[in-house]
Formats: sequence, structure tokens, C-alpha cells
Amino acid sequence: MAQDTPVAGDFEAFYARFRDPVLRAVFVASGDKEAAEDATAEAFVRACAKWRRVRKHPAPVAWVITTALNVIRSGKRRRRREEERGVPVTEEQAHNEPFDPCLLALVRELPVRQRQVLALRVLLDLSTEQTADALGIAAGTVTAHLHRALESLRTQLQDRTEEVEQ
Repeated sequence: MAQDTPVAGDFEAFYARFRDPVLRAVFVASGDKEAAEDATAEAFVRACAKWRRVRKHPAPVAWVITTALNVIRSGKRRRRREEERGVPVTEEQAHNEPFDPCLLALVRELPVRQRQVLALRVLLDLSTEQTADALGIAAGTVTAHLHRALESLRTQLQDRTEEVEQ
């Protein structure tokens, strides 16, 4: 039992340090604050249960993010099946968002993969390789998605700025 204490403390420190950045990244990647909160909590619970293995992972933060994104995907599939069977699904969009609403609206317009790459690379500052591992794609694909996402945001922000100036 004495051996378990450092592992538990190790997880607690990991959780305290990365909970908020992971939540922000999952939120940006998913576009749904409530789903991001639930999925992040579930991912950390799973990480805690498998902490001896997860802490040895080359990128434990990426493992948690991947798990959270998988939880969201599974939930969407489950809701889609429920809708097909006629089960009503209600979702409330949270209004208290931690980002500029204009920028968040533009990010939500990006394709899902671009949002995911943007969240992992920019918000969590993961490396290209860690992002590629987390999303199960090639490093070059990460670079391409990030470039497209940033270019799209840059163009849209510039267009909006020009509209305001006119």
C-alpha cells in the first residue's frame, strides 16, 4: 500500500496541472461545452483507473484527450441511434464560454479535424508528433490541418475586420 501513495499523488498532480487545459482543448475540438466537461471528467476517471499504464505513455495528456474525444464520439453515435428509434434528445448549449464568442463561432465553422488539431497544437501546445499520435493521423496531416485552420481563421477575421471598418 505504501507503494501506491506516490502513484496516487502522481495522478493528483497530473490532474491538477492538466484538467483545465485538457477541458479547453476538448471544448474547442468538440464545440460543445457540456459534452467537453463530461467527456473530460470521464477521460480522467479512466486515466486514474489505468494510471500505472497511462503515466508511462509517451504523451499521457494526449491519451486523456483522445479518450475524451472518443467519449464524445461514442455519445454522438448513441444519441443518433436513439434519435433513429424516436427517443427525444435534448441538449442545452452553455452560454458562459471561456473564449471570445466571435472567435469561437469562427472555430466552430472549421471542419472537425481542423478544430481538433487546433485545440491540441495551440491550446495544449502538444508537438506535431504528439498530436498525430493522439488523433491517429500522420504528422504531415497534422501540419496541413493546422495550416488550413489558421489560414481560414486569419481570412475570416480579416474579412470581419474589413466589414467593421466600412
